[in-house]
Amino acid sequence: MRVTRKAGLAALLAAALCATVASAGVRVELTSAPAPPAKGKAQRYVVWIDGPRLAAQLTRRDGAPPTRRIVFRSAEDVVWLVDSKRQTYYQLDPETAQQAASQVAGLRQGLESGLESLSPEQRAAVRDLLGELAKPPAGPAPEYRLRERGELGRYAEIACARHDVLEGERTVAELCLADYGKPPLTRENLAAVPALGGFLQRTLEPLLREFPSLRPLAPLSSLSRVDGVPLLVRSASEKGESQETVVTSISESPVDAALFELPQGFARSWIPPFR
Repeated sequence: MRVTRKAGLAALLAAALCATVASAGVRVELTSAPAPPAKGKAQRYVVWIDGPRLAAQLTRRDGAPPTRRIVFRSAEDVVWLVDSKRQTYYQLDPETAQQAASQVAGLRQGLESGLESLSPEQRAAVRDLLGELAKPPAGPAPEYRLRERGELGRYAEIACARHDVLEGERTVAELCLADYGKPPLTRENLAAVPALGGFLQRTLEPLLREFPSLRPLAPLSSLSRVDGVPLLVRSASEKGESQETVVTSISESPVDAALFELPQGFARSWIPPFR
């Protein structure tokens, strides 16, 4: 997914200082795994938040340095997917999301025209090979609303209130929201969280039509409208499968400003990281 901007001499000097000095921020540790009773390996992430900026990395089981990083910068309205192994990054922003969706729509239309000349058996084989590209586009992005459940939870030693995320009358996700208050749970410290929800809403809307596999991410756009800090996110698919992401630790911590920057010399990749 995508981003970059320019600035004057003063901004460049400030950026140079920030690149070497750690600023006060928030460190979040979380796990993500199939929700019980399903079984599957849990993945662990470390997320750094510095006001309107957020960076996340997968913690590798072998202790090796992570090779991929997700960076969100709300001021530029952009997400970078940084691959240090390939020394590339993919940029996502509302404009490029629309472009990617339009390109896939045109490709799908061309494929459908070509498939008409094949036998039913050949069409089935080609559709199986192409996977998601051979499927018809999905409908418009759904509208979501929150409903309080009147139940409390507790994660990372912090109390939270459970909410259902509804699509119509169907529950598609569950959130457990902690109240904003003392550090580190201040609106200023965690400004990137609701901003990310708004970003996902703007970028996922065109992409969901062409990439139905992204649909489980759609409820996350509701983060822009919630008044609280999500400590639990449990998503549910139409097949009944659920993924559960839980905050296990959250604390104030120095944050290296370089985490929110593109490494020097990395090339931009134009291949969307969707399967």
